[in-house]
Amino acid sequence: MICRHKIELHKGSPGLPQTLIPRETLADCAQANQLLNCANAQAGELLNRAEKQCEALLEKAGVEIWQRADAQLKRWEQDRQAMCDRLEWHATSITHQAIRCLLDDTVEPKRLAALLKQLLENQVPEINAILLCHPNEIEDVRQCLAAHGATPWQLHTDDTISLQTLVLKTDEGDFRISWNSLLETFFNNK
Repeated sequence: MICRHKIELHKGSPGLPQTLIPRETLADCAQANQLLNCANAQAGELLNRAEKQCEALLEKAGVEIWQRADAQLKRWEQDRQAMCDRLEWHATSITHQAIRCLLDDTVEPKRLAALLKQLLENQVPEINAILLCHPNEIEDVRQCLAAHGATPWQLHTDDTISLQTLVLKTDEGDFRISWNSLLETFFNNK
């Protein structure tokens, strides 16, 4: 014989522990689990997006830093080059001034000797020529020619020739050399 018994639960009975979980509570718990899983998935997605944004921002910041550093290095290089150019210009200017002072202090006989040396060094074949100089400088020119040993040219004076200038007259033409033109050539070619 089968007997059927019914167990009645007393709701809200004081002192009795409730050992069975109601269906509504289980349903609420399942729904809470679903919501929690959904929230975890959304949080994971947000974290992934935030991580990607962070990486992109770091990459962008790194590129900007290198661009700024490169621009600064280029400015420094330009400044350094400009400073070197100015330094070279000043050094050249000072050197030219010093050389010009030394050359200006050269006495006239030494200047004529330098001019004659240029003429003698540039004369390849011995030619018949007349060497013209200012009348006030003829003795200095004679002494310079005598110091070189040979006098390949006839020496004459000409009042139209300026001081510190020599003219070598040949059949092919005249060759003129002066102290000022020598200095000008020297300083313009440096």
